[in-house]
Amino acid sequence: MSASSVRLYESISKAKNVRICKDKTKEKPYDFKLYPFGERGTFIDPELIREITDSLAASIAAQFSDYDYIASPEPGGHTWGMLTAYKLMKPLNILRLSTELYDNYEVSIKRETAYNENYIYFDGFKPGDRVLLVDDVISSGATIRCIADQMERMGVQLVGVQAILVKGDYYQALERDYTVPVRFLSKV
Repeated sequence: MSASSVRLYESISKAKNVRICKDKTKEKPYDFKLYPFGERGTFIDPELIREITDSLAASIAAQFSDYDYIASPEPGGHTWGMLTAYKLMKPLNILRLSTELYDNYEVSIKRETAYNENYIYFDGFKPGDRVLLVDDVISSGATIRCIADQMERMGVQLVGVQAILVKGDYYQALERDYTVPVRFLSKV
């Protein structure tokens, strides 16, 4: 453990476990960790914000040099994409989520995870764009897969993925299937 990631490791180890049910029948419950930096986290200490933002920016600067902008999905990745884009002085395209369609979107796709389903909106992408995807947590990789597949259909090149945390080795399948590097700050 490096001195620059003490708060991150502490927040991971102290994360509360909750059970989420995808539908009201409460079938197939999903055990979910409430990481403060993740999509359902609520309170983040400013030192943890600084540590994660600085670490993401350093990792991206060291690993990814050729991309036009950062794209980050809601609900958890967009915060870190915004902070990191600001630190690196790069543009940001936020992939917004909704549980229902709205009228003024360019492209939307359905995103389904073990505990949730909604739509991801792709506005402002152009064929030929070279995009780095920043997200908070990669579990099964389902969110990254649906984003990468849609980017390919749009002619947008995904150059890599940077996450705060990966769970297990699912990220390796993403690297293999999309032939892009997947980098992360921590793994559980």
